[in-house]
Amino acid sequence: MAPNVMPCRLLGVHAACRVCIGHPAGVVGLHLLDSCRAGGRPMSYALGKLNALCINGESIMPVVVSLISRKGGVAKSTTALNLAGAALNDGSNNVLLIDMDSQSSLSKALLGPEVVRQLRPDQTVQAVAERSKAAGDVVRETNVPGLLLLPSYPDLQVPADAVLNLAGIDPSLVVIDTPPDIRDSAIRCALLSSHAAISPIVPEPWGLQSVPEVQTLLMGTGVISNERLLFTGFLLSMVQRAGIHVVCENTLRRLHGSMVYDAVVPHAVAFKEATAAGQPVTHYAPKSSAAKVARTVYGELCSRIETALQRGAA
Repeated sequence: MAPNVMPCRLLGVHAACRVCIGHPAGVVGLHLLDSCRAGGRPMSYALGKLNALCINGESIMPVVVSLISRKGGVAKSTTALNLAGAALNDGSNNVLLIDMDSQSSLSKALLGPEVVRQLRPDQTVQAVAERSKAAGDVVRETNVPGLLLLPSYPDLQVPADAVLNLAGIDPSLVVIDTPPDIRDSAIRCALLSSHAAISPIVPEPWGLQSVPEVQTLLMGTGVISNERLLFTGFLLSMVQRAGIHVVCENTLRRLHGSMVYDAVVPHAVAFKEATAAGQPVTHYAPKSSAAKVARTVYGELCSRIETALQRGAA
């Protein structure tokens, strides 16, 4: 653990930085730090909806957000794509998607399966994780204006404690899609490279059982290795009107309170159609209710970061 850093009893927060944000005991809290070597002064952001990040008055670009989950099938890749689309709708000139899942679902959706199959390791995130190349050396344009992609590799092997080399590119926002296995070193690499994280979860019993493992992962990476990491919360995804979903959503909100997003992502066919077309739903069906949901989630992501900063600076 870094010098002069002592985690308080509320998990995920450093008492030295005076950023204790109220939440139920035992829940990973919003975790927002400067280097813990600047006299305990809180980190400060200049946000135009995540268009800039400042630490102690110095602008840092881009803001990096990781999507993490213990369980597959929670629409993590779809959420990453739609957050990027919402950011572009909001005025970002360029958004970078990084596919760190060896299944390459995001890469196949945006580039096509045949293109992905022909990629060499040095043309993918593999080289960026190994730091043999920078992101700017291997980034690819997509058919969506302003949307850039760092593709995955089917046999992706991420070195332990790797941090992505994001030099050579200047997007407003970076969104990282990760594999569903929290033991995969790709997830740790993503979190070590990130400013914020969000965890999609389907409101079903198996989904709720994954929450403690996500918290453990965040504690290990946040408290020990990446002091700047902010966990923004759990995002209810693929929600249906089924009774079990209602019960599980109520349970999750009762146990974890404000650490659950207010926005809810429904199980809607528009999301699948947009992904099949290789586009964010905000571009594929911009007037649809699904597109509105995507923009709402993005707005809440920004709001949660801003709220954390305001409380931390108080």
